[in-house]
Amino acid sequence: MSRFTKSLPIEIVEKIIDNAPDGQTFIACSLVCKEWLFRCRFYLFQRISLRAGDAGDVLPFLSGPTQYKAGAFTHSLIVTESNPELLSNQKNSRETGRKLVSALPNVREIQMFGVTEWALERYLDGFILRDLRNRENKGNEARDPVLLEDLTLSDVKVEDWKAVQERLTRCSDSLKCLRISSLHFIAGSADPSIREKQATERLQTTLDSAITDEPHKSNRQPVDDFVELERLTPSQASFTNIERLALEGEHGGSRFANSLLQEIAPTPTSPLPKLTVLELFFPLPSHTQVLFCAAGETINELTIHCNTFVTAVDASNQSRVKMDFRHLKALTRFSVVGIRVFPSATASQVFGGFLSGLKSYMYSKLKILHLSYKAGLGQSPHTIDQWNELDEVLSSPHLTTSLQSLELNGIMSIASQMSRYLPNARERRIIRLIS
Repeated sequence: MSRFTKSLPIEIVEKIIDNAPDGQTFIACSLVCKEWLFRCRFYLFQRISLRAGDAGDVLPFLSGPTQYKAGAFTHSLIVTESNPELLSNQKNSRETGRKLVSALPNVREIQMFGVTEWALERYLDGFILRDLRNRENKGNEARDPVLLEDLTLSDVKVEDWKAVQERLTRCSDSLKCLRISSLHFIAGSADPSIREKQATERLQTTLDSAITDEPHKSNRQPVDDFVELERLTPSQASFTNIERLALEGEHGGSRFANSLLQEIAPTPTSPLPKLTVLELFFPLPSHTQVLFCAAGETINELTIHCNTFVTAVDASNQSRVKMDFRHLKALTRFSVVGIRVFPSATASQVFGGFLSGLKSYMYSKLKILHLSYKAGLGQSPHTIDQWNELDEVLSSPHLTTSLQSLELNGIMSIASQMSRYLPNARERRIIRLIS
């Protein structure tokens, strides 16, 4: 270590490292001396990404013999899917999963992309069990226990949506951010007796693999974990700490989405004092209004995703496409994203639902409206009458005083027509065209 670096106060060293622009700079700083290395570890190992089945390869690195183990600095774990053949050949997979949980004691965020039940059982369930044990022993700990606060499940493939909901119930009271996108439910047998038999066979397979993989260790551990999860599971969910909730990629008739919203807000008076950011899919789930009533005083950002809306709703079900958000008294930003220009019927129904909600909204706090379209090849997604109707609604007194920006994304090709489509909004200079 040079005299210069040795003479620097630790506060200056921390400032230098904290303002490093990228990973390569952190690596360079970590090689300066031991004092610099410790601070760099907070950034180098703060987030770890691995494929399902690769935990055994990274365990020696996370829980090595050094005094400051890398896993102790990790707050975020990202798990992606592996080749199914790799998973089927994986040795000691359950014990490896337990060791991974032990090696990452400070993980607060888990993101899982494209994984199957295999990864949920070995990774997510382990951290959930850690949290349940921490809560049970909370009175005996000198400091507050580390709990799972941020959970993302995207493109996850599971057999039963209820299994996902049970996991969310187990960690509900600590979650601050929950993102669920495009879950794939592989339907099992409709006969309950057959499904029970299949579940028993899967459990027996699990036990057999545990005995085969670990002949010199107790083969009761998988059963013990399962029993303890059941014992410590709360009787009902409590999402009182949730701050951000995102449900994307589902369809209007999604049983899972409606059931989850019922768990989060069983009644219009359910306590959700911290929920400020909400993202849902279009058409809105049937239980949405109850959620809006429960969190109407706190939600300030609402985003509606239209990616999965590819078929127009028939005339007899027009009520499904309404976006009724009149209960959201604190709303400052409202976004509708992923609007498909083709077929035109879907774009018209999304626009109509958006307009109907805007007409019934009577509060003067809305500052930003954001509409995002998928490529339309230079064609306007709506008729001139529809644009003019939007312009008229935006000219309402309560919106005139509060609205600062109308953001239009993906329709730059019709920018020259804005004077005809939205004359009043253009005159007020609130239109923002985004390419």
